[in-house]
Amino acid sequence: MMDGRRPGHRYEMVNKRPGYVIVEHEVHSRAMRSYFSAEPAPPIEEYREGPQIWKYSGMAQTVHFDIRDTETGEVTAFDELLGLVSYTACRKTSDIYRLGELALEQRIWLYVAVTHRSHEGSALGPWLDKLRVLNRYFSERLSTPNKKILILPDYFGLHTEFNHGQIMADFELTAMEVEA
Repeated sequence: MMDGRRPGHRYEMVNKRPGYVIVEHEVHSRAMRSYFSAEPAPPIEEYREGPQIWKYSGMAQTVHFDIRDTETGEVTAFDELLGLVSYTACRKTSDIYRLGELALEQRIWLYVAVTHRSHEGSALGPWLDKLRVLNRYFSERLSTPNKKILILPDYFGLHTEFNHGQIMADFELTAMEVEA
């Protein structure tokens, strides 16, 4: 634009739904799982599913959202996204932390997209296209020159750590949404 105004962003966050990430465990098998709840008060009561007894283990406030491409109108849903984890929240001895330090030297902030199911060792399929949209959305909002954000799939086992009570997602990354 010639008049000095900043052009609009191609992607916008839509359909924001505040809620909670609930982590629970099964009493007998010790299995862990997490899910999103949009209820006004987070569900923390014990319940049964057949012979299984599920108990509340922890929670964190979050927001679910979709991303709309303003050029095409296409909406990409991110219902499976549990949170975005900064490499700095990971153990310093982990591969993702070491990769994050290497990337930071190039002014790239590394995040891992943790979903409600593990992608560790699995084919990404359509999730890779969703990650491209997510990367474009957050990167176009950066105001620091030469800084980039790179959001990777969870090939690092963070889903398992998350479900075992290590709620370390950077839910504030979504605060980069430009106020209109």
